[in-house]
Amino acid sequence: MIEEIVEGLYLVHGANKGRFPWSHSILAVGDSTVLFDTGCGAEAIEEVKENYHIDLVINSHTHPDHFSGNHYFRGYELWVPDMFASILPDLENMSLRLAGGGEPAREWLHLVREVLGHVPTEPTGTFWGGDVIDLGSMRFRAVYTPGHTLDHFCFLEEERRIILSFDIDLTPFGPWYGHAECDLDQFCDSLHRVLALRPEMIVSSHRSPIREGIAEEIAAFDDVFVRRNEKVLAMLEDGPATPEELADLSPFYGVPESGFALARYFEARMVEKHLELLARRGLVTCREDGRFIRMV
Repeated sequence: MIEEIVEGLYLVHGANKGRFPWSHSILAVGDSTVLFDTGCGAEAIEEVKENYHIDLVINSHTHPDHFSGNHYFRGYELWVPDMFASILPDLENMSLRLAGGGEPAREWLHLVREVLGHVPTEPTGTFWGGDVIDLGSMRFRAVYTPGHTLDHFCFLEEERRIILSFDIDLTPFGPWYGHAECDLDQFCDSLHRVLALRPEMIVSSHRSPIREGIAEEIAAFDDVFVRRNEKVLAMLEDGPATPEELADLSPFYGVPESGFALARYFEARMVEKHLELLARRGLVTCREDGRFIRMV
């Protein structure tokens, strides 16, 4: 389903209601037509292609639930964040970046190739923060918002102050930061950067557009970091532990029951990010054996 949000801007509802491993895409129609992200699933993409002439495809960041449908637009203009453009077609290299190697990387590759059916596609161009996509009636400015990934971007529609926030998704599932490259301080800074843009509406990749209570939604999302810090710190009351040992206790997403090495890897990296942050604040320290211990 393609839902009009405001004149010229549409939410392309993704498979599974836009939940991972799919996402909603966003369609902007002006003097030219831009599709932001391609992870909405084959059926939704076919509906888009049947009803619109797409001039440009943009990936907000290099996560498979946002780039998995790129191959449906082979031969089109495809712009991606500059930082990892060179490895986007190289799934083996991408799996090392996002899943660390070993069994988690093999499971990541299975998800991308077999579940999502992705076929690697070379981008034709790149963008960076401050770049503007001018559609005449709408202008979208790229805003660099790292933390979720190192190459995550939002886009601000300047006239109506609509932010396409992608995986600053403001859902109960998030925030999510399960890669080695993720950074909690950057994620928090990105949330504050979005709020400072004074958005009148936020359109994310995994929920309906937000028109009211935006400051409160962002504050609630930000507060998750605080509560998770407290949870990880409390877990160390039972003694020193590595991120992997704490991940076995499943503090965030219940991953041990899933049986997937990839899910456990992501959980461990998220725990690790909190431990790193707590260490910077002098609340924990890492011993030589790799175990973290609370400071008295």
